[in-house]
Amino acid sequence: MRGTISVFCLLFTLLVQAQSGVVATRLAAIISTDVELSYNGIVQESIDDLLLNKNKETQIILGKSSVYLPEIEDSLEAHSLPHELQYLIPTVSKYDNWKVSDDGGSGYWQLRYVTAKRYGLKISSYIDERRDYRKATSAAIPYFKALYKEFGDWHAVIAAFISDPVEVRKAMRMAGKDSSYWDYHRFLPSQYQNAVPDFIANIYIHSYFNEHQIAPQETVLPQLENVEISEWVTIYQLSKALNVEFDVLKEANAIYKKQVIPNTDKIYQVKIPFDRVKRFYELGDSIYRYQSHEVKQGLVEPNVEENPNQPKVEEPAEVVKPAAAGPRLIYYTVRSGDYLGRIADLYDVGVSDLRKWNRLRGDRINVNQRLKIYKPASVYSKYNKINSMSAAQKNQIIKKD
Repeated sequence: MRGTISVFCLLFTLLVQAQSGVVATRLAAIISTDVELSYNGIVQESIDDLLLNKNKETQIILGKSSVYLPEIEDSLEAHSLPHELQYLIPTVSKYDNWKVSDDGGSGYWQLRYVTAKRYGLKISSYIDERRDYRKATSAAIPYFKALYKEFGDWHAVIAAFISDPVEVRKAMRMAGKDSSYWDYHRFLPSQYQNAVPDFIANIYIHSYFNEHQIAPQETVLPQLENVEISEWVTIYQLSKALNVEFDVLKEANAIYKKQVIPNTDKIYQVKIPFDRVKRFYELGDSIYRYQSHEVKQGLVEPNVEENPNQPKVEEPAEVVKPAAAGPRLIYYTVRSGDYLGRIADLYDVGVSDLRKWNRLRGDRINVNQRLKIYKPASVYSKYNKINSMSAAQKNQIIKKD
């Protein structure tokens, strides 16, 4: 019996060694720029976790990667950064926009609050631009550059991006001078020790999923269009009014972390399916008063309480329901062919008012310039529609006057 067990153990060991050799060879064959794709037992464990494909998670990740990563890869290469850095997204967030890490990271890149604010992202009680993957990428790129300038090694950059530069510097000191990542990674906090192994594992699985008979789950993104929101409204309310699945609209507008579009002097936009744009404009102001739930049937709006772990910063005081009276601010974007007299006619205001509100000395305005216009609250909705109208519609308004 002992002999049988020994033979089995020997065969198992040889099989593991053979598989390890295959994985190491495959990693070495991946065309890499500057990031070393090391192979060892820790990396193999991370690869094994992905190969388990638990609840089809790996298939889902691969499907989303095929949709999102090409654009991100282009952005990285445009800034002369290693294209492999794109795989940090499936590593840290698995494309979960609503994941909040223990240290407050959010969005696809899991950027922390201080880092995101440093690189220009807006985070407030209602808005979190870390959940806009394009804007988050624009913040991640200069952060990568700053980290590489400090460390000069991509393994250290990845570890610092996922954990913190302070933790990496501390681990390096503990490991000793000129230590490599594999020397100091064990001195990182336990939750960050697999940062680089998990990253390498994701590169491996994205390169060799076919060899492991793992088929990416097809991901189809809806064709979306931006529309401007002029009053306080919830994502759930919009989903009901436009007959769009709540989860689709919620994911498309993940930057609204309470699923509420506030009402301030700023212009907010939401993304809605292209085929619902016509209905959005047909509903007009009634969309803001659309009955989104029926209490009798127990169909209530989803709980939109904020995650208690999310770092908070207060929105300016004007984030309140608009008052029933008093002047309301409207923005108008100057289009080709516009001049101050035409805009004044559209909004029934004086040219002198336009100059005063926008601190204009003369009549010169530029295409895409945003002009401030004030109208009484009682007619706000009527005039707030003008900015999104076509040139022909604006001409009709002027003719009627």
